[in-house]
Amino acid sequence: MITSEPDGREGPATGEPAVAARADQSAVAWPDGTIESVSDAYVRLSAPANITGAPALSLPVGLDGAGLPIGTQLIGRPFGEATLLGVGRAVEDACASLARPAPLTA
Repeated sequence: MITSEPDGREGPATGEPAVAARADQSAVAWPDGTIESVSDAYVRLSAPANITGAPALSLPVGLDGAGLPIGTQLIGRPFGEATLLGVGRAVEDACASLARPAPLTA
């Protein structure tokens, strides 16, 4: 059934692909010059779902040029977990060959 309201929203899971902070690092500097705390950088894009209680999934959808993972976040309607999980499964199936992790090197 087609409705005027979408069943969910899609957006990036993180601000940059595979941002990993050092243990002693307290802030992240983004390419545009913005600086934010490490904890804010990790949760900034998931905060809307956390605050509203909306169901959400974060999924790997591919790799950047350096082989680091890129993720997307799906946010569903309230109590729309079944639909969200179905969409998540479809995204995983569609991206399965793109989201292989980078090989580990010694």
